[in-house]
Amino acid sequence: MSGNTYKGTTAQKKAVSTYQRNRDNIMIRPTKEDGAKIRSAAADAGKSVQRYILDILMEKIEQAGK
Repeated sequence: MSGNTYKGTTAQKKAVSTYQRNRDNIMIRPTKEDGAKIRSAAADAGKSVQRYILDILMEKIEQAGK
């Protein structure tokens, strides 16, 4: 959804642009096996993969006192 590839109204394009400016992008590349485990665990928790990973990471960060 960057540049000219996103097809939407002007308001939608502005909203997407604003959203993306306020977000970081951190990529992880698990093995297919690990990815399947992560997806399964997220589904079992009733969460998206992104929310599942972020919740776990934030919990670890809080435990570390950061």
